[in-house]
Formats: sequence, structure tokens, C-alpha cells
Amino acid sequence: MRIPTSQIVGIIPARIGSTRFPGKMLALIAGKPLIEHVYRGCTKSQRVRRWIVATDDRGIASVIVQAGGEVVMTPRKLKTGSDRIALVAAQLRVRWIVNWQGDEWLPDGRPIDLLVQALETNPKRPVATLVRPLSVAEGKNPNRVKVVVSQSGRALYFSRALIPHDDSGTKPLWLHLGAYAFDRRTLLEFAGWSQTRLEKRERLEQLRLLEHDVPIATAHCRVRTYGVDTPEDAAALASHLRAR
Repeated sequence: MRIPTSQIVGIIPARIGSTRFPGKMLALIAGKPLIEHVYRGCTKSQRVRRWIVATDDRGIASVIVQAGGEVVMTPRKLKTGSDRIALVAAQLRVRWIVNWQGDEWLPDGRPIDLLVQALETNPKRPVATLVRPLSVAEGKNPNRVKVVVSQSGRALYFSRALIPHDDSGTKPLWLHLGAYAFDRRTLLEFAGWSQTRLEKRERLEQLRLLEHDVPIATAHCRVRTYGVDTPEDAAALASHLRAR
């Protein structure tokens, strides 16, 4: 299966509220707001040509418009990023949607292209996401979401806890990167479902898909990205950008 660029749109959810890092989307990192760094990285994709930032904040919208981007304003009351992208996706006439989080810095479009390729090589799995190796030490941080993957690359479970259990404490874990590619119909169905038991317990909305038996394909991302959840993460990204 080959997905034409005319049938896929990228959406970046970017809300201004954040419990751990209020206003982080507009936090200046190496002289530019975080959301601008992320948007510019996404536009380097070879497979996804159109990008929309879905936000609840005029300041974020202004940054993206000044960068030459497209914005859709969404209600602040929406609970999740998936609710935000589903609202935008419902207005589009395309088959596929890529969701890249507004707080996940990427150097170029290779991770996004990998997401699209994961859908193409797994036609029976309507959702794809990215993983990369994670050390046990870093895996103890509940902000780093872990995933267990089957032999065929299907996601079995996501957790903030250390999974799978390993007495030796030496084997690498799989880190889940908060990025998805969806069949648009599956995305809209997902957004219409109520939150599930495990989703609420782990505070991970992707578990809603697994609890409804929706298979999720995973792809190993070798490109270094930076998830910004705290001011310390922003400082680490700033150091990385200065080093580059």
C-alpha cells in the first residue's frame, strides 16, 4: 500500500495549559518558542506536506501564522490532544491523519516519514506509533511512557511503570514517542468513545485503543527527539540545540 501525499494531513495539538510546565508551548528555547521549533521540524517531512496546528491559545496561533503556518482554533475545554485533532480531522476530506505532539522536538521529518511507512507496511493496523530504546534508569521516570511490543511489532501495552519486569535491571526498555498516524475513520471513532478503565488509571489515552481491540503498529525511530514535559527538559533541549 502506498499513501499519496494528497490523502494525508499532519495535525499538531498545542494547548497552552500544562500542569507540569505551564505555558511551555511558548517557552523560548534557543531564541524561538518550543511550538515553532516543532512546527518547523514537522514541515521537513517528505511524506506529509500539509500541517495544521490545533490550539486553544491566540499566542500560539500568532507564532505559527508568523512562521507561515496554518492554524485552527479549538475549544479550551477539550480534555485530550486526540480530541483536539479529531475536531480538526472531522473537517478534512483525507484518508489519513498524522498526530505529532507540540512538545516533541524533532530535528527533521524522518520520524514522520517513518510513521507513514509503518501504516503502509501494516495495512491491517489502522494506527501506527513510534518507539525507541530507553535505559532502565531513565525508565524510572513516570513521564517517560514505556511500551511492550510483540514479535511482529504490535503494541501490547503502554505504562508509566517499568515494563516489562526485569530483575537484572540491565535490559533496555522501549520508550513510546507521543506520535501517531491514524486511519481518519478510526481516529473519529476513538474520539467518540468514553475514557476507559486502564486509560484513566495510567493517564494514557492510547490505552483506549487497545481496550477496544484496535491494533497499533510500532516502528523503531532511530532519530533523536526531545519530549519537553518540564523546565528541565527545556533546558536539556536548549543545550542540545546549542551543541548542534
